[in-house]
Amino acid sequence: MNTKKIPGDILFLFLTFLLVPFVMVPNWVYEYSTQKHLVFAFMITSLLIFYLFKNSYLNKIELKIPHLLFGVFGLSTILSLISVYIENPHYFRFSLEVSLYTIILVFFSILVTNKFGKDFSFIEHGLLVFLITGTIIAFDGLLNKFFGFDLFFGNIGDPSARISLRTTIGNPNFVSDYLAQLIPISIYFILKPNNSIYLKIYSFITLFMSIWVVLFAQTRSIYLGTVVGMIVALISFFIAKKNKEDLKYFKSKQFLSWFFIVVFAFIFLFMMFNFETPFNKGGEVVATDRFAAMNSISSWDERSLSWNAAIKQFSDPDHNIHKFIGSGIGTYPLYAIEYMSELQQEEPQRYLYAWNNFKRAHNDYLQALGETGIIGFLAISLLLIYLIIYFFKTLRNNLDLNKLLLFILLGWSVTVTVAHAGTEFALHMHPNLLLVLFILSIAVSDQFNDKTKLFKIKTNIKYILIPIVVIGIVVTVLKVQSTASEAYFKKAQYQYNKLNEIDNALKNQFPTLLKNLEQQYSQYKNELNNYAPGSLQFTQITQTLDEIEERAKEVQNAQSNYSLEARDAYEKSMDFFLKSLDSNHTFGKSMFYLAQLFVETPYRYDDVSYDDLPDAFNLKQDEYRHVIEKYKGSIDLMPFEKAYLREDLSMIYSENITNENVKTKLVLLQGILDEITYLKTSFAYFTEKNTYKLIAKLYYNMIIQLDTLINSIPDKNQEIRELMDKYYNSFNHWNIKTIEILPGGWNRFPEWENTYAEIISMNINLLKYIDNEKIMQNIFYFMERDGWANYHMANLNRGIPDSSLSILQDLYFNIENTNIKKSLVDNVVNSYKDVYNYYVNLSKDSNVYNRYKNRIERFLESYRYFQRR
Repeated sequence: MNTKKIPGDILFLFLTFLLVPFVMVPNWVYEYSTQKHLVFAFMITSLLIFYLFKNSYLNKIELKIPHLLFGVFGLSTILSLISVYIENPHYFRFSLEVSLYTIILVFFSILVTNKFGKDFSFIEHGLLVFLITGTIIAFDGLLNKFFGFDLFFGNIGDPSARISLRTTIGNPNFVSDYLAQLIPISIYFILKPNNSIYLKIYSFITLFMSIWVVLFAQTRSIYLGTVVGMIVALISFFIAKKNKEDLKYFKSKQFLSWFFIVVFAFIFLFMMFNFETPFNKGGEVVATDRFAAMNSISSWDERSLSWNAAIKQFSDPDHNIHKFIGSGIGTYPLYAIEYMSELQQEEPQRYLYAWNNFKRAHNDYLQALGETGIIGFLAISLLLIYLIIYFFKTLRNNLDLNKLLLFILLGWSVTVTVAHAGTEFALHMHPNLLLVLFILSIAVSDQFNDKTKLFKIKTNIKYILIPIVVIGIVVTVLKVQSTASEAYFKKAQYQYNKLNEIDNALKNQFPTLLKNLEQQYSQYKNELNNYAPGSLQFTQITQTLDEIEERAKEVQNAQSNYSLEARDAYEKSMDFFLKSLDSNHTFGKSMFYLAQLFVETPYRYDDVSYDDLPDAFNLKQDEYRHVIEKYKGSIDLMPFEKAYLREDLSMIYSENITNENVKTKLVLLQGILDEITYLKTSFAYFTEKNTYKLIAKLYYNMIIQLDTLINSIPDKNQEIRELMDKYYNSFNHWNIKTIEILPGGWNRFPEWENTYAEIISMNINLLKYIDNEKIMQNIFYFMERDGWANYHMANLNRGIPDSSLSILQDLYFNIENTNIKKSLVDNVVNSYKDVYNYYVNLSKDSNVYNRYKNRIERFLESYRYFQRR
């Protein structure tokens, strides 16, 4: 390898390549890539500022067609901000950050092509730097998998769990993507002529470890991408233009011996992963099983659901702007849940069991379609088409041996990520994105093809650099804020979990322990009456009583200390969640958890009194600073029933109330409404399936608690009843949203199976508070959806509405009105008819029947009871 002097800016980029994969402050980490994005943005912006003052380092820029197409995609992300500003201006800050970061990536690509394209040795050194990072990551991955230990995180838990193979990259899918991209680079340094034996051996060790970790990661698309990449490399090798010297080397003993060593590494490890061997931890991972799983219908249905959600996002008839500029870069996580709900209604037989908490489309191309519209999608599509044509055309050029060998292997490397991007979101992650961008940028440089220049910019480079530097500074500031937001979130989450643990001990463990000590004390006290004072037994029992009293005092002291710790944890978690949102108000996870703190008793109410309620109604208290009082975007893209998210109890508040219990109850109820408000606000930035169900239950609690106040505030009875009716409508709305976004899915989320039964049960409990006719109509609706969902889930996995039928039987016994009884019977028979017929005809030898026999029989018996009525 050429060891000529390397310019300072190239060395600076090498440092960037080394830093990005490993940048991690473990206690600050939520998304693994956030800190990496920050470091990358800071490093590139610093380099651009350097170029402003040292223009001799960058006095011209050559642009090629890939840069232009990538630039069009960058422009499409800017245009997509129009949709965000119109449809969800609250989210604009996040989309702006992603969009401007994309512009930095575009300029980075241009920079790499121009700077590394000057000298082939720069390219080789750059790839070697990446290879060094791959060596460390592969070694770290093996430590993760065999010992549950990480070089950067320390002990990480159960090494047998697939997710343990995270290293500093993140999800095992992305660890395998990064290493699979580097496998061809390792092969290049092994097969390249005249490389030192030490470099060849080092590269082989890295190759071996990388293949090993890729097999352990079990990422099917990486398996497939690697195989396809091999095929692309072999085809490229045979069709590439080669001179006599090239052919001579490819037939030489030096090349063939190393080539077969490389082949042996693949074959050996693949074989070791198909038997019980030390290499696959005694059969923990079997490679052929993962290849076979590529045909899994359930896996394809899951992916199809997330892909089609992106297509629906693009083609939304109510938002035609999406077709042209998309819904906005970075908006898929917000809107996909609503589009997936539509897909499940349209194709329940395919999608009811396929739901997952998708935050990305698992297809970068389709996500680009949904978020940036036809402009962004065409830019990416044309870029891929151009690169394919460029690749095969360049193979027919007269490349020297090293360049030809490397170019072929770069095609393999890119194939891995292009394939992976079709089923995952590797291009969202650093350092995966950094590596593929570097590879593509050097591949289109003059070192491989100098006949593809589009145009040059030689003068006034500063006029181009200045706006890019400004963008870089803005991006860096935004990334600092995002990193700080996640760091505060991690601190808050720690305190929040600590609060819950202590709270559980205070409310359950301590009372139980004190009660047991009290019972022991009473038992020994009674026993003491059986012995004369001064006797040995009397003395021993007296001593035991003293010990119990001492132990009780210790427990009470510990209880007091725990109460102080709980109070401290509450205050810190509240403070850190708010600081997280101060840093980045779009970090909705902090808002979701913050909402829970508004009902933490007694800590929340030590600081909030009845006299503080007017300030709460007017959002004057500091903890309300991130509430969205009125949503300013498109309501149809959100789950809200109206634009005004803020709710309060001002209509039943009165300064004349003197009953302290009533005052306390109103403060508690306002806390529930504050939680609801923050949970609703969180939807503008973040979606979580449990939020829908949680809000419905909170409204349910509001209705029951308000009823207890009717006789306590006589002059506000009418207002209280109006609120109860209003909250019932909200309760019903959020129940409907709950079963729309996730009508089935209990094969993956077992706790969701009784959702319908819980909704029906809550409605039945509200019959004593709300108009019965309205509630019964809603119960009939949820019964119909329950039967529909269970029928389709039964066909796909299991759907046994035995809990619902049991609840409905109890309801039947308690109803006195014969007309309502008849309506109930008719609706039960009609709603559950399909699922009943399914199980009546189900083979008694089937796995489902044998596994759930008791539940199935209980459901059938309950249904027949209603049939007989």
